[in-house]
Amino acid sequence: MNKVCVIGVGPGDDAFIAPAARQKVAECDLILGSERLTRLFDKPSQPLQLRGNPPQSIQFILANRDRARIGVLVSGDPGLYSFMGTLSRFLGRDDYEVVPGISAVQLAFARAKETWENAFILSLHGRARDDLDAVVKRHAKLAVLTDDRWSPGALARYLLERGLKDREFIVCQDLSYPGERIWRGDVRSAAAEVFGEGALSVVLVIDRKR
Repeated sequence: MNKVCVIGVGPGDDAFIAPAARQKVAECDLILGSERLTRLFDKPSQPLQLRGNPPQSIQFILANRDRARIGVLVSGDPGLYSFMGTLSRFLGRDDYEVVPGISAVQLAFARAKETWENAFILSLHGRARDDLDAVVKRHAKLAVLTDDRWSPGALARYLLERGLKDREFIVCQDLSYPGERIWRGDVRSAAAEVFGEGALSVVLVIDRKR
């Protein structure tokens, strides 16, 4: 039976797609992913929106992997908050392979010129975090993936209300896209700043005193 291949395609711009990812896409018979990801490649794609309906996506993959080499495109790196986590619960380790990609978190640290071997990575996408202030206090360096509810401004105001005003706050928006923006300041100034609505953001929160 064919192995399913989970392919990381980077943060968005096709310049960040690794050659190994392009090669694997070329080898696959069927490429699945969101419209934003499949249009990065000149290859027909089954119109299956993975993010919109995970159960349907899993069912389709399991039903068709014996007849076709299926490639599943995920943004960033498959090992960081991607569809791979869901897919791995339905496939054995020998039933799929993974091609890594450049994550938005990795690119954010590069743009900020910061090391990240000691960073704590946290996603707020669709999540409630009642302990967020405690998490920030525990770690000297965090990378936070935000969403519409937890926007960079909302995160800054949350931290300001809890007395965490002295952290450095670096907002990396729409990384690799033409409208990319890197904003650097502290929590207090970030709380008053206007950040773009709907922009994809990674926020770096750094305690320089540690």
